[in-house]
Amino acid sequence: MSGPTGVGGHLDIGGVFEATGDIYKKAFGTFWIVALVLLIPSAILQAIFGNEGLGGIISWVVQVVASAWLVGSVIRIVQDVEGDGQVDYSVGELLGSVWPRLLAIIGLEILLGIIVGIGLVLLIIPGVILALILAASVPALVVEGLGVFESMSRSAELTQDNRMRILGVGILAIVIVLGVAIVAGLLVAVTPVLGAVVGLILGVLLYPYISMLSAVLYFRLRELKEGGVIAVEETLIVEEDAGPPPPVV
Repeated sequence: MSGPTGVGGHLDIGGVFEATGDIYKKAFGTFWIVALVLLIPSAILQAIFGNEGLGGIISWVVQVVASAWLVGSVIRIVQDVEGDGQVDYSVGELLGSVWPRLLAIIGLEILLGIIVGIGLVLLIIPGVILALILAASVPALVVEGLGVFESMSRSAELTQDNRMRILGVGILAIVIVLGVAIVAGLLVAVTPVLGAVVGLILGVLLYPYISMLSAVLYFRLRELKEGGVIAVEETLIVEEDAGPPPPVV
């Protein structure tokens, strides 16, 4: 289980990245098995039907569902590792734990996209502010079993007092992605085949890290506000009544 990464109630930006790296190493294989299970069917449908007609609509719907399912699964993977420092749940158990929340995740993601999108149209800054306020919405929905609007309110509560630091996490994540893109672009300009291969490898390595980052951020914010972490499932162990103590002779 990762330790607290905040000091005096403030989010430790470096600690968020460090914790993400730790979980990344422990859960990389599990992440990609889940990703392949979810994304291969949508890729096949995309290849068969393309983007036109009824087939295109079906492949788009499958892609939306698969992407939302993957987001929820990443949150569950991070939650699992946060609990005891390792991945204990099988791929089937992870997917099954997200299934009841799948429609809610899709609805929340659509709503967040609309809200932040409108904010970005209004001179960009309102969109950035809304994105910071709502940054923990999806993890809150998955982990705490909240409704769509309750998750947004929960995110506003968790991100309060740390939004500029959350912005710092986002900026660093963008810098990392841009750095990888620049390296891949330079290699493509020099040797197209090698550049494409290296770009693909870097993307495969980077994708799970970025996906896990927002989930780790949620748990760090919870630690700052409330302390402790939540395991995927909590088990209450009750000892059987051993009866009255033996008589003293």
